Amino acid sequence: MLKKPLKILAINPGSRYIGIAFFQGAELRDWGIKVIKGKWSADKMKKIRSIISGFIERYGPNVLVIKRLHPSRSSANLNHLVSKIKELSKRRGLKVYQYSIKDLETFFSPKGRINKKQMAEMIALEYPVLFHELKKEKSHKNPYHIRMFEAVALGSICFHHLDKY
Repeated sequence: MLKKPLKILAINPGSRYIGIAFFQGAELRDWGIKVIKGKWSADKMKKIRSIISGFIERYGPNVLVIKRLHPSRSSANLNHLVSKIKELSKRRGLKVYQYSIKDLETFFSPKGRINKKQMAEMIALEYPVLFHELKKEKSHKNPYHIRMFEAVALGSICFHHLDKY
């Protein structure tokens, strides 16, 4: 019996920026940041769900991995968004996994703590196509692309865990 190839959609949710990465097997196929402007509202929630639905329709993933939010760095709206993304994914038949930022740090640096910029550098080493984004990220004062790097990290860790089985 042939095993279905892993297609992983990775999402780093946020109220203003959403990091997205798509993997086919171990290969990173697409990545980016979606900017969602404006105050939190039902329309904003609808727009975010529409963006994610569009990625699901475009790529046909069988796995969705989403960043597990830290309780002190979250909000009721963001938690609600994550639960809606998970509901949408399950309705579409996707297997859903979550990893915390701590899980990502441990995976990319098992011997010690690293910060998000160091993790982005490690991710760019694993996926050299991201060096351009890393260079842009280093030149910005506000961490803009870091959300995308976290999404790539989520997809990478998920692939490595699932590929073992």
